[in-house]
Amino acid sequence: MVGLEFDTREAELECFDDLEYYVIERGVCTGCGTCAGICPRIGFENDRPVMQDEYDPHCNSCTQFCPQFYVPFSRMEEMIFGAVRNDRYLGYVDRVVSARANSDAIRGVSQDGGVTTTLTKYLLESGAVEGVIMAGVSESEPLKPVPIVATTGDDVVSAAGSRYSICPVVMGLREAFEKGIKKIAIVGTPCQVQGIRKVELFSEDRYPFEIKAVIGIFCFENFLYDEFFKSFIEKELGIELGEINSVRIRNNSFELHKNGEIESIPLKTAFKHVNIPCTLCRDFSAELSDISIGAIGAKTDWNAVIIRSERGRRLFDELVEKNLVTLASDAVDLERIKRLARRKKAHVERTSAETTEFLTHFGTAEDKVKIYELLIALHGPRLETISEATEMDDSVIRDALESLKERSWIRETMDKTTNTPRYIPEKPETVINNEVKKLNSKLKIAKKKAISELNSSYTRRIQEKIEMQG
Repeated sequence: MVGLEFDTREAELECFDDLEYYVIERGVCTGCGTCAGICPRIGFENDRPVMQDEYDPHCNSCTQFCPQFYVPFSRMEEMIFGAVRNDRYLGYVDRVVSARANSDAIRGVSQDGGVTTTLTKYLLESGAVEGVIMAGVSESEPLKPVPIVATTGDDVVSAAGSRYSICPVVMGLREAFEKGIKKIAIVGTPCQVQGIRKVELFSEDRYPFEIKAVIGIFCFENFLYDEFFKSFIEKELGIELGEINSVRIRNNSFELHKNGEIESIPLKTAFKHVNIPCTLCRDFSAELSDISIGAIGAKTDWNAVIIRSERGRRLFDELVEKNLVTLASDAVDLERIKRLARRKKAHVERTSAETTEFLTHFGTAEDKVKIYELLIALHGPRLETISEATEMDDSVIRDALESLKERSWIRETMDKTTNTPRYIPEKPETVINNEVKKLNSKLKIAKKKAISELNSSYTRRIQEKIEMQG
């Protein structure tokens, strides 16, 4: 969630113009598709929402449910789980297991352990839902994900696998509505889960859906299809997208699997084409879902499964009871999941030790320097977010913030959506130049004093030597 300030407009948020002004034009739209899912006048072009109708009813739905506006996590956790988070980095957790599908057919087409495919197929075939909103694959553009409403087990199996590029999944709500599908489940990344939960919890029965399951997918960042897949992989590297069978991220590489061969792209290179708004997201494990599923923390070809809600626990237990999945005897490497979740909450591009040490030369303690670096990475967070991303006591953080304000490294402003302070870092170039000026001024004074004292001492010694020789 991004804290947005509403200090330049007097009108209450009520129309697409506001969404465009505060989210799209500011470059923080993740492309989740929530706005287009609940409003038939909004479409998607180049991974971003556009108004397709001249008439805007000023209903405020697009701004109300957009996850890039305020997401009240604590309140939503209480509503979904009956309690607030019990894990600082993963949200509310009931239990964590490692599992994989028992079906060879499902495992053969799945990215890892096939648990997501097994669960959604079971939901459909058991009659628990009439449709599953999820990412499928485009029929005309290879590897491009598109929102679909799967209504059969075959639909789900056909959609198996990861594509790693932006897809407005929640836009599938509109298709479900048009087809008269009411009992639905959704499979989404963290931002998509936040959007659908806002619709589920705060729409006051405005939409005729019964959301039976929200399944979250671990997500660190996503890529831009046209920029990364079309322009870089296909045009620059000369690899035909139609020849690629699957893609995978592992061993610090973005792997392209084709005809038994693997082409690897260093992640550092791939991340040059990341969807920039993804770098503002601080939710790795889809904390508001009923069940979160990923590969991190599990052994090869297995899934790590975070069971969160009562509904999620019941569904997963049914999979086990019906022998649809097998539980691994190996424990999930929870610390590995937490490391990524912690890194995403801070979302820090690692600052080198040399840079941190350089900043301490200005007389600022290392813990305060690290807070400043964190503020740059978090784009002006509130105190609670800083606390989430560090392991420091609030009193230590407040002391550091006050010190940084006094030194003009940061400034404090109010987030008018939450009426809480946010801490904005000043531009690094400005901070460093100002500190260098201060240091130079101190050095000039110290230099003058040192030269004066040393010259006096030197002159006395010379004079003493002359007198001794005379």
